[in-house]
Amino acid sequence: MKNIFILFFLLTFNIFGYVNINPVTFDKKIDGKGEMQEYTLYNPTQNTLKYQLYLTDEEIEKSMKNWIEIFPTTVTLKPGRSGKFKIFVKAPKGAPKGEYLVTVGVKEIALPKLNSIDVSSVQILTHLKMDLAGYIGDLIPKIFLKDFSVTLNDDNLNFHGLIANVGERRGTLDFYLIENNRKNPIYIGNLRLLKNEKIKASKLNQKLTKYDKDLIKNFSKYSTLIVKDSLSKKVLYEGKIK
Repeated sequence: MKNIFILFFLLTFNIFGYVNINPVTFDKKIDGKGEMQEYTLYNPTQNTLKYQLYLTDEEIEKSMKNWIEIFPTTVTLKPGRSGKFKIFVKAPKGAPKGEYLVTVGVKEIALPKLNSIDVSSVQILTHLKMDLAGYIGDLIPKIFLKDFSVTLNDDNLNFHGLIANVGERRGTLDFYLIENNRKNPIYIGNLRLLKNEKIKASKLNQKLTKYDKDLIKNFSKYSTLIVKDSLSKKVLYEGKIK
């Protein structure tokens, strides 16, 4: 089945350009021993680029900026090459539970050519800002479905209604359809929702293929929806659907 990967993230471009970076989320539990995430930068241009990394928490109510180590803070890449940096977050003991944020800035700078002595040839191409979240405590997303239903028309699997995250933290949600007898679960994709965000269920719509013949043939039996938190693997919702 065609997997649906939707990552919600905030990117701010101050001038025209782009930065290729993966992943674009953190979404980890930061109390206890803390957590680390590795990120990959890719230079798709024909110029050598230097990336400067920094942290900011402007307009953030609950910040984890002071709990973060980022290394290295600069990455230089030749054309077509990739490089990595890591972020480690560990909250201090006794920090209140909740979801915490930080903004990671990535400035992309074109270095002057070796045969050039003109300092003005150094140019900032792109300035990206990426919001990352971590959380303290056993927090999980909480799912609310409104007027949710699934239909199959000409091999098009269509979802209707709204999906809301009314829990205490953001998260990536994995969706499954399962038969009435709780057998043969079929993964139908994932969605990432911020805390208090709601989106249309149609984000899960997809065209079925010949590899989905069991679902196509027995669609009427798949009347139960299961939603799991991809991080904790906990079941957030299980219920009959229309």
